[in-house]
Amino acid sequence: MVNYRPMGKSELEVSEVGFGVWTLASGRWGSFTDDQAVDLLHKAYDAGINYFDVSPTDGGGRGERLIGQAFGDKRELVIVSSKVGRSPTGTDFSPPSIRKSLEGTLERLGSSYVDVLQLHYPDAPTVANAAVWQTLEALKGEGKIRYYGIALGPGPGGLEEGRAAMRKHDLGCIQAYYNILEEEPGRKFFPVALEINQGMVIRAPHAGGVLESDANATSFPADGDLQTKDAAWIERARKQATNLRWIYEGKGMTLSQAALKFILSEETVASALPNIYREEQLAEYSAVSDFETFSQVELGEIAEQFRKGFGV
Repeated sequence: MVNYRPMGKSELEVSEVGFGVWTLASGRWGSFTDDQAVDLLHKAYDAGINYFDVSPTDGGGRGERLIGQAFGDKRELVIVSSKVGRSPTGTDFSPPSIRKSLEGTLERLGSSYVDVLQLHYPDAPTVANAAVWQTLEALKGEGKIRYYGIALGPGPGGLEEGRAAMRKHDLGCIQAYYNILEEEPGRKFFPVALEINQGMVIRAPHAGGVLESDANATSFPADGDLQTKDAAWIERARKQATNLRWIYEGKGMTLSQAALKFILSEETVASALPNIYREEQLAEYSAVSDFETFSQVELGEIAEQFRKGFGV
């Protein structure tokens, strides 16, 4: 059964393995009917997952509708984070756009509130815009959101924007891209997060598929975050993954589980969001909580091997 962690200094308790609903709504991980998608969400909940992350851009709002269909009768039992600022027509972080986007999200969720509303890949001017934060604070006061935060990206970016927001604003969470093969610049968030008790949510723990147990069969979706990797990157990353056997062989873990366990070794990480698009992944990923955390010696060796490119 999945363990639960506090999301930083918030009152939220989230499963340390969460579910990014983009896999069900975007069409890039296969085609799911509404019934198939809702069934997988129900099975995720039954496996102990209570944290679901989504965006209005996931299937043009379909991801939010799926969450509403799956959990309308138990809304208070799940934690839902969604986003504002980006749409198929462009980027708009203005206060009226934030409010309009949130109203659409709430309608699709069939809910009066969102647990965490995140700025979706904000740039430096957006993070510095006081009107943005005043709007989020007002929405919190109105009870339409419980907390607000930022989702940084696309890909492994947004370091300065993230650290500036962390120190200046009372964020519910920071969502960032980070994995054992792509640790920079993501790991630079953790010392600041530890200092201020900031909850971190990690995307791409499997490096877009390379660190999944059946990575050789994985195609790399060309969305805004896990972009199609070029042939040279894929070849190098798969060789690195082969050289990672020592971190899981003899421990009873798969490569996928070890990659997640590495992420969860960071105490400021509240939840990791692997790409879930098959039922068997639920059993594999939810079992991660049952394994012992990597020791400091093992983490030190992983850090050393990262600096050496994992032998590639």
